[in-house]
Amino acid sequence: MEFEEKIEIIDGVALNREETNLGTFYKKLIAKKYRNVIGLKQELTDNVVFCESLKANAAMAEQFRNPNQLYFKVNEDDGGVYEIELEQGNYQTFHQLLTINPAVVAAKDYIDNVVKLVASMLKQLHERNVYQCCLAPQWLFARKSDNMPMLLLQGSFFTSMSNQRELYEGFEEYMAPEVFLGDAPDERSDVYALGKLIQRLYADGSLPFEYKTVVATAIDADPEKRYPNINLMLEDINKKRSMFRSTVAFAAAIGIGLLCLFVYMDMMPEPVDVEFVKPVEEEVSSDPYDNPVTAAELGLDPNDSIFVAATKQAQYSDNQAEIERVFRHQFTREAESTLSKIYSKENMNASEQTFINSNRTMMEDLLHKRDELASKAGMDAEQAYKIANEIISNIQMREKEKLKSYGFQDKPSE
Repeated sequence: MEFEEKIEIIDGVALNREETNLGTFYKKLIAKKYRNVIGLKQELTDNVVFCESLKANAAMAEQFRNPNQLYFKVNEDDGGVYEIELEQGNYQTFHQLLTINPAVVAAKDYIDNVVKLVASMLKQLHERNVYQCCLAPQWLFARKSDNMPMLLLQGSFFTSMSNQRELYEGFEEYMAPEVFLGDAPDERSDVYALGKLIQRLYADGSLPFEYKTVVATAIDADPEKRYPNINLMLEDINKKRSMFRSTVAFAAAIGIGLLCLFVYMDMMPEPVDVEFVKPVEEEVSSDPYDNPVTAAELGLDPNDSIFVAATKQAQYSDNQAEIERVFRHQFTREAESTLSKIYSKENMNASEQTFINSNRTMMEDLLHKRDELASKAGMDAEQAYKIANEIISNIQMREKEKLKSYGFQDKPSE
């Protein structure tokens, strides 16, 4: 392996990796362009049935031609299938979206739009006798432009695997119990998967009226008690939403009527008996303590609270700056230690497989350390990623310059 190829591998190690049911999702430098790839788990690539099912799923996705279905190709070499390369685009896993930006679910109509989009795709798949089986956030992707979900794999392609637990390990709760136990998936099992996704979207809040009873029916353990298809599930959601709005409108009309009646009665004049009494002469107190002293008389500024607030704000800013300083210092030390090993003369002269394996392990340890330091410091994850990226990029540039002094050179530009 040439020097510049090894540099590409190092540069291609993503700073924001995500573990999915298939393996590690990250950006990889391929032919001088960053591509979204998933490095498949070895226990899956060793399974011939899985590899053939993966190819069949890729062929279906290409024919599906839906803007919310991710197209992908299966990459393989002499050793067999090792990764899938996703179509070009700017997206992340749905799990990453909900972790980094949990407030997205609070945006107006966002959850309703997600449910409508996913339901529409499921109906189109069912027309092809294809079933999704699982809608765990780690199974979905999201476009960064509008945060709308995108499907990747359809579970019905993998039902011939003797042990589907290898594929769904960690996401069992998002699957219909009968499918996980080996029964063939159908529309009822996808109704269950959609119900579980809605439940996840409201994990930090309570389900609204139109979803509460619908989700309870959708995720019933008994398939016969669920909705037989997605259409009936959506119809029930819309019916309960209309019922709720009608009830609210009726209650509002009654409230407005009562308010108008109250205002009318309050404005009606009432007879008042007036009793004339001799006013009491006001006595001037001789005790100076009977009259309160104003803040101005004491020489105090009644707006001192403004300065108190400003002081608190300054203290908060100082605390944030100190947190960032500590994180930068600690992560720089870790990054320098790791990257100096990756870019070392000995590592660059290692065999290709040893080089790839050692670099991946060291970078994963470094990224784990980043998350650990950010958590201990109480720093926002997104801010920690940004600072870590900056530090790693600076150290990489410095280490590349050192490599040149060892005699390693990039290819000259043509």
